[in-house]
Amino acid sequence: MSRSKTPAASSRRAAPTKVSKPFPWGTVLGSSVLALALVGVVAYAALNQGSGVNDLQRNPDQAIDGVQVTARDDLERNHVPGAVDYPTLPPSGGDHNISPQQCAVYDEPIAPEHALHSLEHGAVWITYQDSLPSADVEQLAGKAGGEPYLLMSPLPEQDSPVIMTAWGRQLRLDNASDPRIDDFITAYANGPQTPERGAACAGVTTTVPVAPAPVELLPPTGPSGAPTAPVAPTAPVASPPAS
Repeated sequence: MSRSKTPAASSRRAAPTKVSKPFPWGTVLGSSVLALALVGVVAYAALNQGSGVNDLQRNPDQAIDGVQVTARDDLERNHVPGAVDYPTLPPSGGDHNISPQQCAVYDEPIAPEHALHSLEHGAVWITYQDSLPSADVEQLAGKAGGEPYLLMSPLPEQDSPVIMTAWGRQLRLDNASDPRIDDFITAYANGPQTPERGAACAGVTTTVPVAPAPVELLPPTGPSGAPTAPVAPTAPVASPPAS
């Protein structure tokens, strides 16, 4: 007997049925949310980078706790000779000498009349009591040395260990480690409060009081306050002849 042959098609296995998988919408949506969140974090950080510095530049009087502000219109700015009797030391404004003080670090007191002119040009004046520890003095000098708008000197008469002064602005501190020192410098060195912003902090380097103002001799006045005319000398009267 002859074997019957199975057709070739019948010897092949049936092809598996393809099953379509659903699109992973959940994974895509989750990844998108995470990506958007990351973009938001990066954008927020970029927009707010240095926001503290921006606050110091935009509104320093509110950004630094303890700053005493005197309105610019309340401060005279005349150039006067001789010493000025300031109501407080150090002064934060007022009449001053025609010559500014060179911005630098001084080991001896300087004349406030010269220092005020430097403040008018944008300087920040760092003053300290004689009793301030030497480590604090060195720390302050490290901040002020070589800076174009920083001035530093001792001031024995002041009422706080450290005082930061700019034109119309003042901050009293207990030590040189207070972080508000750097904030004050950032905000007010050649800052928006400066009457003559951009002028150089250059001038005298003396550490002695200003010379007294010359005394102006005024002519004598009469009862009405008007100067009196000088009286011409009279000729001697001859004595009558003896009888």
